[in-house]
Amino acid sequence: MHKLCRELCQPELNGRFTVAGDDFILGGKIGDGAAGLVRKAKRIKDDFPFAVKFLAPDPKYIEEAVFDDVAARFRREGERGAALRHEHLLAIYSYCENLNGDCFDKKNPANPFLLMEYIHGRTLEDHIQKEYDENGGFAITRQKLHIAIQIACALEDLHKKKLIHRDVKPANIFISKGLSIYPLVKLGDFGIMKWGDFQSSLTTGNLTSLHHQGLGTLKYMSPEQAIAPADVSVRSDMFSFGVTLFELFGSKIHAGPHNVFEVMFARLAKGNTFSRFHSLNYSLSDEDATIAGLILDMHLRGVAGRPTIVKLRGSLEWEYERRYDTQWRTDCEGY
Repeated sequence: MHKLCRELCQPELNGRFTVAGDDFILGGKIGDGAAGLVRKAKRIKDDFPFAVKFLAPDPKYIEEAVFDDVAARFRREGERGAALRHEHLLAIYSYCENLNGDCFDKKNPANPFLLMEYIHGRTLEDHIQKEYDENGGFAITRQKLHIAIQIACALEDLHKKKLIHRDVKPANIFISKGLSIYPLVKLGDFGIMKWGDFQSSLTTGNLTSLHHQGLGTLKYMSPEQAIAPADVSVRSDMFSFGVTLFELFGSKIHAGPHNVFEVMFARLAKGNTFSRFHSLNYSLSDEDATIAGLILDMHLRGVAGRPTIVKLRGSLEWEYERRYDTQWRTDCEGY
């Protein structure tokens, strides 16, 4: 059994560990994914909250033969992610190799981990599921625009740095919980981000799993990423972001990849934005047609036809100002 295997990683509630001279205590479970476990934590000296992400691949989803590649990518997530600072990117404070469990009082777990920003709230996926619209309406509301613009700002910052996220999806977007109906939104999970020198840093340069041919999550994956994951550009993120926005404004999480294919085929069909949405059983108002059309363009198979993040962010902001006669940032004052 590989030393990183999920079965061997057993974070204990109230387990104590040290990072950069500060002492922390582990809290409860935040969530588990195919490659890792995420737990709450607090700094003992001031009770400040953090999140801890342990690298613990699950053999049910990721082949053990590529665990070392997964570890290399995880290390890159920490080392490079710690250098990223943006108000709408989830902060990574430190990457800890944790050899032999040396960071922990009881020497367990012995898996590498990231010390990260903790967002008290929920994922965008949870938010959309709670707002589910069984009538199939596609509605661009003030709150949804506010959420979309913040994600666009985070992606624009990455793309300006020539970084490709490669796994933009509602489950990797975090929404703060507070009194305001216009929440703070942050994009996270940089584990498969493509950096300029990323491929040369890995042993094989190619990660496979039991259920995916390329890196990322299949339902949100662009066609080019599924076929040649090493050669994607920033326009691949635009495809994934388009699927995410369709789910956000449609108030419905797609059941599977076939729903995304239906949107792709609808975009290629003759007609206009209204007829295309009607073919998908979504109602659409005149006011929402412009943004809805851009989101359909984000589903195009050809990368050149997809809008850039700069164009999309500008269109979302212009729509916000046109509708509400104010800049979207005025709603951020309560953060």
